[in-house]
Parts: sequence; C-alpha cells; structure tokens
Amino acid sequence: MWPLLTMHITQLNRECLLHLFSFLDKDSRKSLARTCSQLHEVFEDPALWSLLHFRSLTELQKDNFLLGPALRSLSICWHSSRVQVCSIEDWLKSAFQRSICSRHESLVNDFLLRVCDRVRGLNDTVAPGTQ
Repeated sequence: MWPLLTMHITQLNRECLLHLFSFLDKDSRKSLARTCSQLHEVFEDPALWSLLHFRSLTELQKDNFLLGPALRSLSICWHSSRVQVCSIEDWLKSAFQRSICSRHESLVNDFLLRVCDRVRGLNDTVAPGTQ
C-alpha cells in the first residue's frame, strides 16, 4: 500500500489556486483569502474577476470582490417589492417610495462610477438602446 501523502493548499502553484478560486462564490473567495497572504494575493489577481454577478443591493456594498481591468461581464439584477416600486411613475409614488427609489438609484450609480473608474475602456462603450 502506498504511503498517504498530505499537501497544504498553499503548495499548489498559482494557476491551480486560480482555478480552485474560480469555483467559489464571492463570499467564499474572500473567506479563503483571509487565511494567509499567499491566498490573499490569489484573491487580488485580476484574472479571477472577469465576471461579476450581483443579486441584491447589499452585495454592491460588500468588500468581497475586485474591480479591475479583467472585468468583461457585469450583471446587477434583483427583484423585490421595493425595486418594483421604482418602475412606477414618480408622481404616483408616496414620499417614502420616492426615498427608497432615490437610495437604490444612488447606490447603483455610485457603484457603476466605481466600475468605470477602475475598468479601462468601459467609459467608451455605449449601452444598447442609448445611442
């Protein structure tokens, strides 16, 4: 019988670590990156962050992702009764509903400005339907 060999995750080369990280969600990547400096360096590798998907407004405020030049796809998509209110004509909304919509709009706009500042060439693209 062969002897059982053990290996620590940090003994893997960078390509293997990037591959492993690619299977993790944003929170799991951040948690693993907190365990040691070598894994934190992998977390900060722009190649790991070519695709970002956000399912809620609170995800935009977390520190569990990296914005960088490798970003190729960004998705911000969520649905809730509060967001649904934002699609109603402004004059039909109560003051409370207008306040919610204003916060949503401000949060998303601030986030998108951060994306544009950190991802080169994104400012030059035109969104479909805005030409």
